[in-house]
Amino acid sequence: MNRTEIKNKLIDKLAILFENTNIDYDLLEYIDLIDDLGMDSITFITIIVEIEALFGIIVPDEKLQMDYFKNVCDIVEIVAKELAGNSGKEEA
Repeated sequence: MNRTEIKNKLIDKLAILFENTNIDYDLLEYIDLIDDLGMDSITFITIIVEIEALFGIIVPDEKLQMDYFKNVCDIVEIVAKELAGNSGKEEA
């Protein structure tokens, strides 16, 4: 799965999770989930569980901090690395 596919699936899931914020679907890629949408710890845990189920990965313990999940780009990076099976190197 390439980064574009990851991003699209992720945005679809985030649109559902943040549907009460009335944020435009096309803007989800560019906003800060914490500062702009008020992501709290409950929403953060929900996102982790949804990402793990959606992509069949386990988010590494060292990445289980909200600061690593501030925006779509950051989350795509984590998912891509885990899907590549090597969390220490960039996906080609």
